[in-house]
Amino acid sequence: MRPLFCAFFLPLSLAFSFVGYAQYAEPLTEDSISAMLSQWYALPEASVETVGLAAGARGLDEVPGALHVISAAELERYAYTDPMRLLGTVSGVNIQEEDGYGLRPNIGLRGSGSERSARITLMEDGVLMAPAPYTAPAAYYFPSIARMSSIEVLKGSSQIAFGPQTAGGAINLVTTPLEGTASQLLYRSEISSYGGNLMHVRMVQQWSGKNGMWGALVEGMQLGSGGFKQLPGDQSTGFDKTDGIAKIRWTAAPERRLAQSIQLKVGFVEEESHETYAGLSEADFEANPLARYAASAQDVMRADQNQAVFRHEVKASERWQFETDVYRTRFHRNWYKLDGYLDSTDTRISLSKLYVTAQTNRLQEDTPNGEALLLKANNRWYSTQGIQHRGTVKFGSALSNQVVYGVRLHEDWVDRFQWRDAYRLNSGNMGLVEEGTPGSAGNRIDGARAFAGFIRSTLRFNNWTFTPGIRTERMEFYRQSYASDDPDRTGTPEERSNAVAVWLPGIGVTYELPNADHAFLGIHRGFIPPGSAPNTRPESSINAELGYRWSRRHSAGQLVVFHNSYADLLGSDLTATGGLGTGDLFNGGSAQTSGVECEWAGELAPNAAHIAVPLRLTYTYTLARFTSAFESDFDPWSVVEEGDFLPYLAPHQGNAQVSFIRGNHALEINARYASSMRVEAGQASPEPSHATDALTVLDAMYRYQVSEECTAYVGVNNALNTTAVVAMRPAGLRPNMPRLLRAGISITL
Repeated sequence: MRPLFCAFFLPLSLAFSFVGYAQYAEPLTEDSISAMLSQWYALPEASVETVGLAAGARGLDEVPGALHVISAAELERYAYTDPMRLLGTVSGVNIQEEDGYGLRPNIGLRGSGSERSARITLMEDGVLMAPAPYTAPAAYYFPSIARMSSIEVLKGSSQIAFGPQTAGGAINLVTTPLEGTASQLLYRSEISSYGGNLMHVRMVQQWSGKNGMWGALVEGMQLGSGGFKQLPGDQSTGFDKTDGIAKIRWTAAPERRLAQSIQLKVGFVEEESHETYAGLSEADFEANPLARYAASAQDVMRADQNQAVFRHEVKASERWQFETDVYRTRFHRNWYKLDGYLDSTDTRISLSKLYVTAQTNRLQEDTPNGEALLLKANNRWYSTQGIQHRGTVKFGSALSNQVVYGVRLHEDWVDRFQWRDAYRLNSGNMGLVEEGTPGSAGNRIDGARAFAGFIRSTLRFNNWTFTPGIRTERMEFYRQSYASDDPDRTGTPEERSNAVAVWLPGIGVTYELPNADHAFLGIHRGFIPPGSAPNTRPESSINAELGYRWSRRHSAGQLVVFHNSYADLLGSDLTATGGLGTGDLFNGGSAQTSGVECEWAGELAPNAAHIAVPLRLTYTYTLARFTSAFESDFDPWSVVEEGDFLPYLAPHQGNAQVSFIRGNHALEINARYASSMRVEAGQASPEPSHATDALTVLDAMYRYQVSEECTAYVGVNNALNTTAVVAMRPAGLRPNMPRLLRAGISITL
C-alpha cells in the first residue's frame, strides 16, 4: 500500500499546497503587520467562546496569567506531526524525547515533571483526554495535532478551573470548530524520509434548516513511517496511525427565543507502532546511535481509542451562558515489548538492570539453553465517562465583570490483564519457546470516582482586574487485585481504597498601565491525585507567577517569573522510569522550582514594501531542587539529599522562529535549543554517562503559493543532522530523530 501511496502522491506533492500567505503579495500595511503578529500572540476568540481555557475572555489581556495559544496559522507554518516539536516552541514547556515521533509525549510545565505527561491536565475541546485521567493519567494516547485548529497552553492561576492535575498547568487541543466555519474541503498529503507518509482530509458542510443552521464535519488522517532506527534483517521500527472524527451541530435560528446549539462529536484512533523500551549501551550508541538490539524485534504497540462527546450550549442572554458535556471514551492498548531476562537459575533480571550490570550482550547474542528473553504483553483496557457543566454570568456596567463556575462528575478505570512470553535469540532471530498464561503478570482493576467543582470571579476596578477562585476535588480510588493463576477472576480479589478531598484556592491580579501594557500576578494551590494506596498522600504545591505583557506597533512580548513549592512529591513505579511497572504511586519529599520565561515577537522589516520578516524568540530558565532528604525506589530519585537538582529537566531552553515572506514565497526557519539534563538527582556536575547531551535542532520549510487554493512545500527537520543522547529511559541511550526531508500539498476548496 505504501509504495502505491507514494507513487501516486509524489508528483502532486511537488506541485500544490494551501496556506494563507497571499496577504503579503501586496504592500504591507500597519493592519497586515498587526494581523501577522496576532497569528503568534493573540487569543483566538472562536476558541475562548466555546472550549477555550480562558473561559470567556475576549483576548489575551483578559487572561489572569500566562496563556499561550498556538494558532491555526502557526500549526500550518511547519505542519509538524510531533506534538513535542511544536510545544517546544512555547516558553515554560519541558519536553523529553523518547521515540523521535512524539507517539508517547513526555510533556511538563514549569518543572512539574514530564514522565508520560502525567502531571499536567490534557484536554481535547475542554474534555479530559487521557485514557484514565484520575486512575492512570500517563499519556499513552495522544491525538494527531495536525488535525487541530489551535492549541492552548495555560500556566497561570486561572488553571484552577481545570483538573485534576493543577500543579503544572493545562493543555487544551481545539479541533476544527463548526461554529463560524464555512463549507470547505481540505486535502493535504505529505511524503517524507524513512518511508513517511501523511494524508489528511477534512470536509465541512453548512446548511440552513427550518428551525436553524446545521453543520457537519468529517475529518480523517493517516500517517506512518518505516522508522529511522535499524534492526537486523531490516524489520520495521516505524508506525502506522489512523485518526478520525465526525461532528454534527445544530444552532437555533436567530429569531428563536432561546439561543442554543447541540453538537455530537465521535472519534477513533488506531495505532500500530514498532517501538521499544530497549535503548543502547554507551559503546553501542557510539558505534551506531540508530541501531536497535535484535531482542527488540518483536516489540510492538497496538492501540485503539474511540470517543463520543455530546455538547449543549445555551446563551440565555448577554448575561447568562451555559454549556454541558456528556462524554465517554474507551481505550485499549497492548504494548508487547522486551521486559527482561531469565537466567539459568530462573532469576528474572529486569530490562533496566541489564544496562546497569553491563549485560546488554544478552540482547544481541544467541540465548544459551536454559535461559530466555522475556517479553511482556502490557495488555490494558481503559474507560472514562462523565458529565460536566460550566456557566458564565456577566454583570456590572457594560457587563465587564463575570463569574465562571463549573462542576463535573467523573469515573474512570483501567483493567490490567498481562502476561510474559519466553523467547530465545538464535542467529539474530527471535523464537518463541514458552507462552505465558494471560493474567499471570498483572491481573487487576484500578478505578476512581470523582466530583470536581470550581467558581472563579472576574472583577474590574478602573485599571485593576481581580480574579479570585476556588476549586474542590473529591475522589475515591480503589483496586481489585486477582491472583496470577486466576485468569477467569473467580476468586476473591484483594482490595484496597483511598479517599481524598481538597480545596484549591487561587487568585490572579492584572493591572493595565497607561500605555496599554499589562502587569499580572497570580498564586494558587496545586494538586496531584495520590491513587489507591491507603497511606499515599496527595502531592500539594503553592504556585506563583509575576509577569509583564506589552505590545508596540511592530512587536509584542511577555516576561514571567515563576516559583513553585511542592510537598509530598509523588513518584510513579513505571517501567518507563526504571521501575517494576506496578503503576503504584508513592510519596517523596519536597522540592522547589523557579524560573524565568521570556517571549518576544516582532517584524524586522516593518517599512519594507513587499517583504515581511517576522521573528519570534522564546527562552526559559528553570532551577529545580529538592528541599528535603529522602530515599525512594524511583530510579531517577533514589537517595536524595537536600539541595539535589531534579533530574530530566533542562535548565536552559530556547527557540527562534523567523520567516521571510515575499509575494507567493515563504521561507520558514525554526531553531530549538535544550541544554543537557541530568538523569538522576544530585548536586555536582554529572558525568557524561549520567546526563543527556545539549541539543540544537534546526528545521526549515519553503512554501510556494501556486494559487489562492493551493501551495507546494518542501521542508527539512534537523537540517544539520545533529545526533545527541536525548534520553536514558526507559532503558539505555536514545537518539533524536536524524535529518528528515518532507514534501507535501494542501488544497482547500
